[in-house]
Amino acid sequence: MPKSSSSGKTVPLDLVLDANVMVSGLRSSRGASFRILQMIRRGNLSFRLHLSTAVLLEYEEVLQRNFVPARYRADQIGDFLDDLVAASVRHAQIKGLRPVSADPDDDSLVELAVTADVRALITFNTRHFAKISALGIDLLTPGQLPQRYPG
Repeated sequence: MPKSSSSGKTVPLDLVLDANVMVSGLRSSRGASFRILQMIRRGNLSFRLHLSTAVLLEYEEVLQRNFVPARYRADQIGDFLDDLVAASVRHAQIKGLRPVSADPDDDSLVELAVTADVRALITFNTRHFAKISALGIDLLTPGQLPQRYPG
């Protein structure tokens, strides 16, 4: 997954995660989504997650709707998101590109991916992001990530 720079240092794979990857990772500890989230939260140098305020707010809304109160308390979701923020690169200024995806709610992910110049956007909704490869960004499902970028 990570590449080596000319100085020999490991360069992490820069990526953006769709909220559906968060939901999947919190629903089951068996899948690729869970492994990706664990690697990011633990500071594994293979991946570097990029966040914007709009994307973080989407994560919060989706996770609260899917898990509170049935599976997690609101403060547990908050703690999880705090861990992600601490382990991520945050972007305050985002390039406006709307509309760019099939689902207007996903435009903030594409805008972040372009602003951050990431290598990959990870999602289960690949049909929503059909045009993203034209922007030089790999569109992958969580299961495809380790296949495409083996570490």
